[in-house]
Amino acid sequence: MMDASATQRFIAIQIGARSFVDEGVDKCLDTLQEKASVNVLMPTVFTYGRGLSGRQIPGLPLPDHGVQSYDEVHGGSYTKVHPEFYTKSVIQDIRAPELGDFDILADVTPKAKAHGMKVYCLFEEAYNPRLMPNFEKIAEVDVYGKIGHSTCFNNPNARIFLTSMVQDWFSNNDLDGMMWESERQGPLNSALKADFSTAPQRSISCFCTYCLRKGQEQGINVERARAGYRALDHWVTQITTEPPPSDGSFVTLWRLLLEYPEILAWQSFWFHSQEEMYGLIYGTVKEANPKAQVGWHIMHLISISPFFRADQSYARLAHVSDYIKPSPYNNCAGPRLAQYVRNVQSTLFRDFTPDQVLEMHYKILRLTGEPSLDKLPTAGLSANYVFAETERAMADVKGAVPIYPGIDIDIPTALTEKRTQPADVKAAVLAAFKAGAPGVVLSRKYAEMKLTNLAGAGEALRELNAG
Repeated sequence: MMDASATQRFIAIQIGARSFVDEGVDKCLDTLQEKASVNVLMPTVFTYGRGLSGRQIPGLPLPDHGVQSYDEVHGGSYTKVHPEFYTKSVIQDIRAPELGDFDILADVTPKAKAHGMKVYCLFEEAYNPRLMPNFEKIAEVDVYGKIGHSTCFNNPNARIFLTSMVQDWFSNNDLDGMMWESERQGPLNSALKADFSTAPQRSISCFCTYCLRKGQEQGINVERARAGYRALDHWVTQITTEPPPSDGSFVTLWRLLLEYPEILAWQSFWFHSQEEMYGLIYGTVKEANPKAQVGWHIMHLISISPFFRADQSYARLAHVSDYIKPSPYNNCAGPRLAQYVRNVQSTLFRDFTPDQVLEMHYKILRLTGEPSLDKLPTAGLSANYVFAETERAMADVKGAVPIYPGIDIDIPTALTEKRTQPADVKAAVLAAFKAGAPGVVLSRKYAEMKLTNLAGAGEALRELNAG
């Protein structure tokens, strides 16, 4: 069992159902307490993605625990679906089939409570339309009218589906809280490739009938917005495939934004719609259990991209939050930031070299002493990066809600890139608490963490307790 001093801090870990099935519930819980003094369990209750479910990603080294083979992930709900909560939902059949009748809430929560742990269910906005009948009825629509792979925040059917799941979970389980992951950044940032994805194309969404109607009601010229994003998409194609224009990339982009101010208006409309969904989920949880703590995972880009950072306001989110989890994942930040720099240098910063783009971002993000671009993929970012983002988030909320930064433990990178070491984890945990955070979230999922690296968190906590 964990020592009493550790219980004063919020030490959470994200974990999928597969780990409990492979290793046994009690054994998993014992390991988490022994290695890292975990006192808050964040079991993944819904996702169709591999990031929070299943074992290690195929092709990457298996960790030093669990079944030593890769698995297939279908995804969906890893807890029982009670049909009475979905009578108004167009999405019904979401039960994940790969683990049989195992229920990550009913089979884990009582045992976690017996171990002295709180339970915050974790669910991710990661869908597989092919496996979800009627998904098109809740889906976003891109600027060309194509059905997307995620939900539309303004679609009433999508809102009903999400709140139905939340009502189901909190009505049938003794939960202490919840965290939602919505890793999206809106049409403008997606169009400009302001991310660390290597995908050749991004979805420029949403322009469904619900969004068009709502945008028009808010005074936006929706046809101009749609025309502006098509023109922006054309500009990106030209700037990345043809010789640079005489005025350069930045000037021609700015000219396009002046010609179509609706582009920025639609981006603002999109992220405020996302915040409305946060508010809806927050209210749904509070109606079921007023004492439950509701928070949000804010994706890694907030500490890499000044564009996504400008969209997000911790102070504004605090009004519909009980806590916020920023994600200053410093180990994988090396290769991710390097790829992000390559992406934005290919579009809006083609007037600069990649090294100049990185240096500019370091200045904007107020990061000093971090690696040059050639060393970045293998070095990662320092623990000071964790400290800086934690401190910034805490200053933004001004004590309104706790900040629990995510700690990168073996978040996947290529074998030739930065790999997590126990000292990295220890330094990141110490940096988070040095910045004043009252807790941390060990991320991304237990199934891909090496126990030796997880123990780095425990070592940091023992050092803090001894001090």
